Amino acid sequence: MSKQLINKLKEINGVSFVSVTYVNQQEEQHQTTFNVGVDYQKAKTKDIEFLKQLDAINISSNIGVDILEEARLSLLKSFQNPSKTRSEGIANAFTHLGNGLKIHNETKKLYVYGMKVRKKVLVKGIEKEDTRKILTKAKDEIRKLLKSTQYRQFEINQSLQYKIKGDTITFE
Repeated sequence: MSKQLINKLKEINGVSFVSVTYVNQQEEQHQTTFNVGVDYQKAKTKDIEFLKQLDAINISSNIGVDILEEARLSLLKSFQNPSKTRSEGIANAFTHLGNGLKIHNETKKLYVYGMKVRKKVLVKGIEKEDTRKILTKAKDEIRKLLKSTQYRQFEINQSLQYKIKGDTITFE
């Protein structure tokens, strides 16, 4: 089935919708629709401009404006000055095989990736207590408003089903 999926993904030119049914580490089963072929760097550039213009008072949240502003500035700084070591590590960890398809150089695991458009939970997973700090929660509230933070990748071996260009590929 992996070969069939790889061949189908290689047929994609430009931007295309892909749907994956997936089980994550919390045992949640969900169906996520995402775009492959969307330019991450363009999304990141737009997010930087958005963060520059964003007024924390306009963010709908139960978190205080001061914390939201601190979170906004922290996110803006990290977008403008990303960790060079981390960026190079991520770039060197994968070989891109085509639109939305990459392989991890060490583990040889295949991943499908793209920008999340919609997520539908099919089976609820195990919910853990939220122990994040308030600043982290504030950053997550702002990240929901951004495009570049909506990119996802799915390990093919953990997937149950893919729908690409009208075809359904199911894994046993």
